[in-house]
Amino acid sequence: MPKSSPRFDEVAGDLKKRSEEAVQSFGRAALETGRGPMSTLAGVALLGFAAGVAASLSRKAATEVSIEATGDWRDALIAEHHYIERLFSQLSELGPDAASSRRAKLFQKLDKTLARHAFAEESVIYPTLSAAELEAEARALSSEHFDIRGHLHRLSTLPPEGEDFAKGLQALRSAFAHHARREEAEIYPALHAKLSPQQTSTLTRALAKRAARLA
Repeated sequence: MPKSSPRFDEVAGDLKKRSEEAVQSFGRAALETGRGPMSTLAGVALLGFAAGVAASLSRKAATEVSIEATGDWRDALIAEHHYIERLFSQLSELGPDAASSRRAKLFQKLDKTLARHAFAEESVIYPTLSAAELEAEARALSSEHFDIRGHLHRLSTLPPEGEDFAKGLQALRSAFAHHARREEAEIYPALHAKLSPQQTSTLTRALAKRAARLA
């Protein structure tokens, strides 16, 4: 992986700190999404089972079980992409009369979820891309994460009710949408094709454990 710059370290360090304070988890995102890959993989029965586990275990344990229940790291990450897009929609749909505190709270949720998602990918998925001779792809995705972090950092300094915030949010959403589409359509399938079933299972467990640490 490429060495990070001082500016990257400053921004990434700030967002990593906030990601570690997240009260949402990958498992929570997968359960709330309930669409796309999750619906085809597990259906109502699995969602009910995972929800029951989440109710009876700690957040960290429930996160790990929920991700491993998908059976595949790719589906867990796509589910979180969908969840993040829902957060963008909720924030964008808040009218001008919405309380500033409500906007700020929802942005904080988006901020933490994006930061956590990026950190988990960089810790688990991108190193695996490099090891699977997809180094160029790993570098490109890391660069896109840097841009997304920059958007988040700038938005965190703006009043959430202002016009600049609205424009910045749209820029962030566009950057994330491009990034997610590329991962889902190109990068994840390319990596998935290079992994054996055992390697896929190992990677899924590694992602689950990383996500649980950030829950």
